[in-house]
Amino acid sequence: MQAQDRPQPKPGPAPVINIGKPQTFELKNGLKVMVVENHKLPRVSFNLTIDNAPYAEGSKKGVADLTSSMIGNGTKTMPKDKFNEEVDFLGANIGFSLSGAYGSGLSKYTDKILSLMVDGALNSVFTQEELEKERAKLLEGLKANEKSVEAVAGRVEDVLFYGKSHPNGEYLTEETIKNVTLE
Repeated sequence: MQAQDRPQPKPGPAPVINIGKPQTFELKNGLKVMVVENHKLPRVSFNLTIDNAPYAEGSKKGVADLTSSMIGNGTKTMPKDKFNEEVDFLGANIGFSLSGAYGSGLSKYTDKILSLMVDGALNSVFTQEELEKERAKLLEGLKANEKSVEAVAGRVEDVLFYGKSHPNGEYLTEETIKNVTLE
């Protein structure tokens, strides 16, 4: 390794980060809303955060995993393919999980993006076909993790730390995943 032939440059000033003060209000349905506007780009981003307390799933451990993977895969008003086509047509990105939803796209499509996001979050349809497909993926992942030292160690650590009946100490098994039904 050679020595540098000139001194390292002096660092410049730290960039100024200006996070706007959010506007907050509550909707009629009790949903609390925070809005931070930034008009530098013609884009919008939405985050819906649901404050779900942890709960023990017991013999049906896997309900949360399967629900999370199935939510937003079609709604009562729109089949999965049509929903995905609408999102793609807008050039938007919409995603769902048990802890909420995310949407982003061009600001000129704000109303449509919000509409799709709300429809997916509130009116998701869960079909037996989707359940079986997602269950197969979950079981495949479980089999892959059986040979992963990190996964096994993490599971043992959680059980020892939290206890088997605590939500964070529970772990997926083939049996608990198969116990999950649409009812």
